Amino acid sequence: MPISVSPSPSPPLQLCLPAAAVPQHNVRAIRAPPREWPPIRYQTELSATEAKKFIGDGAPKFCGELREITNGPRGYYYLFAFAGDEWDEESDTALFQSDSFCDMSSSPEGRQTDALERPAMAHAFGIYPGTITLSCYVTSFGSTLQGHEVAARGKVRKLTMLYVLDRLRILQVKGIEEDLGQLHMHLYDYLLHDTHRYDSKNHVSLDNQISDLVAALCRPSWVNFSSSENQTIARFLSDPNPGVANSFFHQLLLSIELYLRINARHQTNLAAKPLPDMPEKIRWDLMLAQRWLENVEVEAPKKVKDGKGKREQKSSVGFKFPHKKTQVEALRNFAWTLKWPNMHEVEYTLSEGEDPNEVLEDRSINCMSWFTGLLLPGKSMPWILMNALTDCDPDVPETFHNLSQTTPNVGFQYRGHTYWSWECIVGKVLGAAAGVAQIAGWIGPCSASADLSRSEMAIINQMPPRGNKITPSNVRGMALNSDPLGACQTTYPVDDYVLLTPSTDDPVEDIRIERLNFSPAASSPKKGVPRITENGHQAAEESPVLTFDASITFAITVERRTRSWKVSLRHNTPFIAAYPCQNGPHVLFCEYQHRVIYADKLVEIQNWGPSGGVEDSEVDDEGGQPENTSTGVEEVLVVEAFGVPDNEVFVRAWCSFWGLPAITADVNKTCMACAIREAYAALVSVVILTNKSSISVEVEEVDRLMENLQV
Repeated sequence: MPISVSPSPSPPLQLCLPAAAVPQHNVRAIRAPPREWPPIRYQTELSATEAKKFIGDGAPKFCGELREITNGPRGYYYLFAFAGDEWDEESDTALFQSDSFCDMSSSPEGRQTDALERPAMAHAFGIYPGTITLSCYVTSFGSTLQGHEVAARGKVRKLTMLYVLDRLRILQVKGIEEDLGQLHMHLYDYLLHDTHRYDSKNHVSLDNQISDLVAALCRPSWVNFSSSENQTIARFLSDPNPGVANSFFHQLLLSIELYLRINARHQTNLAAKPLPDMPEKIRWDLMLAQRWLENVEVEAPKKVKDGKGKREQKSSVGFKFPHKKTQVEALRNFAWTLKWPNMHEVEYTLSEGEDPNEVLEDRSINCMSWFTGLLLPGKSMPWILMNALTDCDPDVPETFHNLSQTTPNVGFQYRGHTYWSWECIVGKVLGAAAGVAQIAGWIGPCSASADLSRSEMAIINQMPPRGNKITPSNVRGMALNSDPLGACQTTYPVDDYVLLTPSTDDPVEDIRIERLNFSPAASSPKKGVPRITENGHQAAEESPVLTFDASITFAITVERRTRSWKVSLRHNTPFIAAYPCQNGPHVLFCEYQHRVIYADKLVEIQNWGPSGGVEDSEVDDEGGQPENTSTGVEEVLVVEAFGVPDNEVFVRAWCSFWGLPAITADVNKTCMACAIREAYAALVSVVILTNKSSISVEVEEVDRLMENLQV
């Protein structure tokens, strides 16, 4: 049974609206339930079996799971959430539009708990543009700590680059030695110093080799690929300092040696004995080894004649990238989906031609990362992809290059369109607009703004959301607090449930987007700051990337009067794609309190939901994450945003102003009752109901017409 707690009142905030008397909440009553409820012959109560059949059939179950951090301090957890039956994780998740995008996740076809990156990117993007999944939302409240690393005790031998590259080529072609004795000899004769005292039983133990390689890779001098700044692998390959590349290839070789030994162990009877949990840093090394073996081939050194006719071996070694064509097609798909304005120039660049000086992977570090396919999972890949696209467009400004995930609240305007990161509030809100797509972590093309130059980068000033903080105890009680049957009983009275059937026949048609506004934030530098050279002369003015306060102006007709309502996008509020249900609409247990209003009535709603926030003085749960910051929601506000897409844009903007996360549900896929229960599961106090199917049909017809015209 859901737990209802009254939220603490938040300080009054003023929406950027015309000064006028604000009436009381105009809340529309829920429609009377149709005759389908209660079911025929069951007019008073249901047994437990009958309740599961008539109430719970096809309704998703929301469950939480805790995972204590391996090798970490007690009481620190990673948090996970699941929906559906039998841990189905796919229905609320947007499919990757290209196989190449699957590399964004370490387990694109597995459970989120198996993923190395957090959140699990295969389960991050919701089925509607600008949304995330319930699992991604819950994961964001988990601990960010990593487990303790083991002490390094393995002594690594010095290696020449020619040996390292030759060994990499041999491992890729032949794999490791099948004879355990030869494998042992090679490891300790060439790679590591042998510090073991052997007896006859463990002289050539594969487990000893694995543990020694793990210890060697835990040395602090190696690169930690779990850090976002180290996940652009190409920068180690092309670093002008040869020591950086030498160290990288040395670490790569040890990682591949470890990776292949673990795989060999799994194919023997040793697999019955589990390996100890790998430190997180080592798991990233293993992921690098896997991606290298999948995407890079080391060519054998070529021999050429010197000036005297003698043959000598060159010191340089070449590489082949077998999946380069696939990567090119994926980038092309990415650009076309976003309706990139300068696509003809991008297509010309991607054609590559026959000039050896115009190889795609040599254009930049990001192009080398993308076109080689040497990518690590996580949030870094969308930035590498967009950087590769801008590096293939010769007309983009210099500021567009080298976008970094360290500034996720960013976007840019380019030739009449704007494009936004999936972690930027402007993209989250405008994702609901007509014709907007979300692909590989980018949202666009969105509306242009007269406040930005024709081609300009923009960092958006955004505050954290004000929603409830999900704690380990909330995750433990998620299934109980969102059960479609409510409290566990021996019998279930039919009067405790109501059938909610919203009508989409009379949608609000009086909301339209007027303008997308950007005003420089107080902390942002002024445009055109003069640059002074070393000799004291004034050089050409620079155009720094500015930080803006974003807002959207809507035209709303109320009582036959049209007014402009400016809504500031103040908070970086997430929007969660509702999990689809089957055999709906379902009935809702009476203790799931909610109100239903039209989208245009939001101008009368203020300070809805919890105040959120965690005070420093609050007690931690089991020495780890904050506990008992809030145990539920008092009431869910259900906003009917049927009709034109601008209705949902307005509702999302309203949520951003007040800092309220929301569940977004298409009533053709998810019924109102299931969306409300998911809101209780996620401790979210707003549900947005839409009718996207009818809109998407119209958009598809327009796109098909445009394609025919282009042909």
